[in-house]
Amino acid sequence: MNLISNTFSRFQGEARGRLFTLLGVMILSFDSLLVRLIDSDEWTLIFWRGLLPAVVFFLVQWKMDRQVLEEHLFYPKISTLLTAILFSASTICFVFSLDHTEVTSTLVITNTAPLITAVLGFFFLGEKLSRSTMIAILISVGGIWLVFGYQPNPAELEGDSLAMVTAISMSVYLIMLRKTHARYATVFLIYSGIFTAVVALLAGAKPFSLPPIKDLYIVLLCGVVLPCSFLLINIGPRYLPAAEASLILLLEVLFGPLLVWLIIGETPAPAVALGAGIIVVTLAGHTIISQRKHT
Repeated sequence: MNLISNTFSRFQGEARGRLFTLLGVMILSFDSLLVRLIDSDEWTLIFWRGLLPAVVFFLVQWKMDRQVLEEHLFYPKISTLLTAILFSASTICFVFSLDHTEVTSTLVITNTAPLITAVLGFFFLGEKLSRSTMIAILISVGGIWLVFGYQPNPAELEGDSLAMVTAISMSVYLIMLRKTHARYATVFLIYSGIFTAVVALLAGAKPFSLPPIKDLYIVLLCGVVLPCSFLLINIGPRYLPAAEASLILLLEVLFGPLLVWLIIGETPAPAVALGAGIIVVTLAGHTIISQRKHT
């Protein structure tokens, strides 16, 4: 534990934000694989995807600082509830998107969030974008549009559209994290999980209908992967501009499809793979340049 603490203490400021965001993304990369392995009806998965993380976030926040819950969970602001609703929408749309299109397509389109976040951050937070960040965002968007070069069928087009809704919702969520310095991040996530679970139940979820092996995957995904990844990712906006935090999230475009390909054998279309490759290379270059500027 001392070794881990000493390692983390060496990272300060933006370097610390990059480290925690990167760790969160690496854990989150198992999300798509586990969704594929669970292979249940969407609403049942969405129910657990909402409820279990909400319980974990509540317990973590209660242990760390229950005052946040007492002040903001039990007496929420309208902005808190609206942000939670948007994140809930992103959760629901992400699951349905994975069910209709390729994993790589979903992840690439979802990660249009850097451009959307940059625009929202400029107008609502007054954040200035560095030249390297602007160039990285433009190149990344160009890579994303290559996804559409493989001419998706109607079902895939629906999945791609749902992924875009996920990206917009996630961008607003990241902006809210930046604006509040991530102090109330768990409150957003708890309310989002509750909303998601309620909607899923009303839509016909059957939470106890899965076989034991899928129950195990559910617990791993919703009780470990999602809470741990988001708790780490939520630290990033405390130290990083919202646009740069979103750029690091693009690494999921590499890790997520790679895991699905290695375990399940799902291979992305060439145009999709090329677009994802452009994004990952751009992100790596941007991160190296940013790190050199601050050393």
